[in-house]
Amino acid sequence: MPILYPPTAPTLSGDFTTIHNFLSSPTMVERRLRTIADQRFLADVLLTGSIEATGGAVAYEVSESIYTDRDPTPVAPGGEYERALATGGTQALANVTKYGQDVPITDEAIGRQKMNAVQKAMLKVVNRAVAYIDTITLAAIAAAVTQTQAAAAAWNNAAADPLLDVMLAAAQVEDLTEGYECDTVVLTSTLYARLTANSKVLAGLEREGSSQVTKTGDVKTLGGLVVRKAPASRMPAGIAAMVLDSAQLGSMAWENIPSPEYTGPPSGLQQYTRRDPSANDSWLMRGRRTAVPIVQEPNCAVKLTGV
Repeated sequence: MPILYPPTAPTLSGDFTTIHNFLSSPTMVERRLRTIADQRFLADVLLTGSIEATGGAVAYEVSESIYTDRDPTPVAPGGEYERALATGGTQALANVTKYGQDVPITDEAIGRQKMNAVQKAMLKVVNRAVAYIDTITLAAIAAAVTQTQAAAAAWNNAAADPLLDVMLAAAQVEDLTEGYECDTVVLTSTLYARLTANSKVLAGLEREGSSQVTKTGDVKTLGGLVVRKAPASRMPAGIAAMVLDSAQLGSMAWENIPSPEYTGPPSGLQQYTRRDPSANDSWLMRGRRTAVPIVQEPNCAVKLTGV
């Protein structure tokens, strides 16, 4: 048998030492968690602002007008200009909450399932964090938004026209002339299914040259608005769809907690993995996020009713 020179360096790939080394490396675990969590939070897509809450609370204004309080007036030569006020919105205050949980990974699970045990634990940590944060965010948005647009017909009806419903909702927002421009429609998975199967939507996409919908079941945009779907369990009761301006609707506020053992951005999901201090042959993987959703411009969104 030929002898290789120089000798190949030994590797740890695939054995238990590799797994334990991985779990003991905060950087490696954080990178993997971030990969799993990347673009999973619907909350950050709908509330695109990011505000650091110094001291655990954030003060903000709701529905700040883009206009002064009066129209400009004629000014005679040498005359005085009438003074106008640039008034702010309604003052509001929100407290940031720290959400998190520990998930054990036993040595027995690692011995029997190897890296799959770690992968499943990380996936569950991310999934639960996404589900909870998205749920409270959608509830906050629905509670703040008061404008509604009635659908021409329920979307399970042959007379349904989802494109018209969405466009009328967007027009209601834009007619406020407050600088809003709707760019997103968020709806339940069931409603999304009805949207992709609607004959009028399919006909319009065919005219635009997008003939792959029946093959892929994927409608990325509708009338220029990005389509985002959410499980019905995360949407507030009685709300199946909303049209909104994601650039102005609001923000996710967060607090920078100076815990040296955590890795990850303070505005997102952070993790801390260590051997269980109870010495019961397991690792503990912790995920946490400090957040509070704040809706700053509720008038830039509309709830669709009767869909």
